Amino acid sequence: MTEDLPQELVQARIRLMLSEPYLASAVTRFPIFNAEGVDWCQTMATDGYHIYANPEFCRSLTPPQLSFVIAHEVLHCVLGHVDRRKDRDPLRWNIAIDFATNLMLVELRLEMPSNGLLDRQYTGLTAEEIYDRLPAKAPRRRQQAGRGGLPVDGAAGGGKGWDLHLDPSDLRGQATRTKDFPTALERERVRAGLIRELSAKGQGSEAATLVAEIRACGRPRVPWKTLLSRFMSGLRRDDYRLMPPNKKHLWRKMYLPSVGAPGPSHIVVAIDTSGSMGDKILRQVLSEVDRLRSVTQCHLTLIQCDAAIAQVQEFDEFSEADFTRMKIHGGGGTNFIPVFDWIRKHALGQGLRLDALVYLTDGFGTFPNKEPDYPVIWILESSVHPPVPFGQVIHLGDAADS
Repeated sequence: MTEDLPQELVQARIRLMLSEPYLASAVTRFPIFNAEGVDWCQTMATDGYHIYANPEFCRSLTPPQLSFVIAHEVLHCVLGHVDRRKDRDPLRWNIAIDFATNLMLVELRLEMPSNGLLDRQYTGLTAEEIYDRLPAKAPRRRQQAGRGGLPVDGAAGGGKGWDLHLDPSDLRGQATRTKDFPTALERERVRAGLIRELSAKGQGSEAATLVAEIRACGRPRVPWKTLLSRFMSGLRRDDYRLMPPNKKHLWRKMYLPSVGAPGPSHIVVAIDTSGSMGDKILRQVLSEVDRLRSVTQCHLTLIQCDAAIAQVQEFDEFSEADFTRMKIHGGGGTNFIPVFDWIRKHALGQGLRLDALVYLTDGFGTFPNKEPDYPVIWILESSVHPPVPFGQVIHLGDAADS
């Protein structure tokens, strides 16, 4: 196995970098090896960092198709598909990442070979979301041997696929991985740098679709509860007061300051009750917010809103609320503006301090034209949503324990 590439492959790489310049750095970043005479690589393969190409397979494709295949392997590396599999079923995961990658490249109008996996029902979904929608186990009698050794359910998209996805511990390709093969953390850093560059170069072009998908697929898989906790603990107060004393310690006849822990003093939580989010998920997130609020002794304003505000509830620092049984009011369209108007009029307009707004929604609605002065965090049920114009975003699907 050598790095001496066939001329067809060299030309296809150059053509890809010229036609899709936002991919140029990524194309040159990941080394490509000539897999001529390698029995386990009859087409293309990647281990998440190296890319392997069989010259005979490359010559069987048209120049545009070969550029597509190169971009396909490069995106597997940029998106960290090999590292993101974790304990998922390898076959099912391989199918999911091929669907996700091919859909992005077809959206960018690259020409896919006829035997590629493609199913437009998965457009806009991450590999994890596609994996969850695929059959848990395809019947063996319906499987076909795909090119490159990848067995694929012939009913799932009508294609066979062409590449092989190797785990970094796989003995195949080990000869190239013994020297300067980056660790999982180093691979993550490489991907982060490429994603930043893609984001900068892709603005205002067809690459915007690709950049959005890369951001969604490549974000750290951190539990949403951890992200929310970090946000809440990042809001700090320092107004220590002995009057009134901390009520939680009065029974012990201890008179302690009523404020003494880091965290917000007043937050507003707005929930989208348009019916697009499930009641169970809303109650689950509200219960977590309330748990964090109780730790910091925080005043909470809870607003239910669809196209208009349906209900406003106030909970002081010591109130207990059972959000698991809360009645949801609404069911109409979605408009975020009434919540921001309410805050401006009834909170800020009356001189009340607001540390943050936490908005639970699917992200489909009308946003305000102007970003407010206070922090805003959007807790979204899915990674598939319109662009959020301001604030921080937490996706509930960011981890298995969500």
